[in-house]
Amino acid sequence: MFILYFLSLQMVFLIVLFFLTQHTYLNALLLLESVVLTSLVLSIFVIWVSVNNLYVFILLLSLGVCEAGLGLSLLMSYIKIMGNNCINSGF
Repeated sequence: MFILYFLSLQMVFLIVLFFLTQHTYLNALLLLESVVLTSLVLSIFVIWVSVNNLYVFILLLSLGVCEAGLGLSLLMSYIKIMGNNCINSGF
């Protein structure tokens, strides 16, 4: 049970850090990926305790991979258009 509390606290901490990110989009993307990884680990523990069915984990893992690919491609497009990935230098 301590692991579930720790993972939940870590997820909340990472989400707060994500909203406080002020420098670059790459830092925000890395924080978002760590939130996805933490939610995957948390879902493994919850599924293992309750249902013992890993289909939901496979679905979450595939959605996490799609989110990572989409975020990286959007970041590369933004860097190609703007020339840098600083948040404050946008519009």
